[in-house]
Amino acid sequence: MTYIVEGLTAFLVKTLLRPKVYYVEPPKHRRKLDSPSLLIINHTSHLDGPVVTTVFRRNKIHNLAAKDRFEQRGFGFFLRNTRCIPIDRQNADLSWIHESIKIIQQDKESVAIFPEGRHGEHRKQLPFHPGAAMLATVSQAPLVMVYIDGPVKILGPRARLIVSPQFHLAPPTQGMNSDYINEQTEMLQQKMKDLMEELIKRL
Repeated sequence: MTYIVEGLTAFLVKTLLRPKVYYVEPPKHRRKLDSPSLLIINHTSHLDGPVVTTVFRRNKIHNLAAKDRFEQRGFGFFLRNTRCIPIDRQNADLSWIHESIKIIQQDKESVAIFPEGRHGEHRKQLPFHPGAAMLATVSQAPLVMVYIDGPVKILGPRARLIVSPQFHLAPPTQGMNSDYINEQTEMLQQKMKDLMEELIKRL
């Protein structure tokens, strides 16, 4: 069922959203990640995940999504059949971190996270939550940042996004303490702002 839903989703994204991808640096393989990665993506609409998953269709990408969305009629069916990982936003549940690490390290597949946690306004970035920096530090996965010039809408303007090169977080010198996580979170947020500005220059 997963392959059927993903194939249909990719067809609809390509037909209705027509994503155009820009790169900060020319990649070795267009539309393919060099290795299992943690994708850090700004959040503009429910279509962000399907757009990025379709762009990198040659890789298997698992999107992190709010657990309550899995319980919604229709939308829940879609999430359960498109490699999504639930995050319980109401309780202190870290199972999503363990599942993400397994996917990256053992399954050799990629994970996408939306550190804003909810939809932001057009070109107005919300503060990042620390989950992305925590997951990047624990998994030691290479990072790829993606900025989507949203909100992405069906039959709206063509979806446009820009992709950063792979990079790693600087390892903590005094352990993964709160100061380190806050510092890395601020760094990631600044990188996303830089990506936005780079895309605007190319439009």
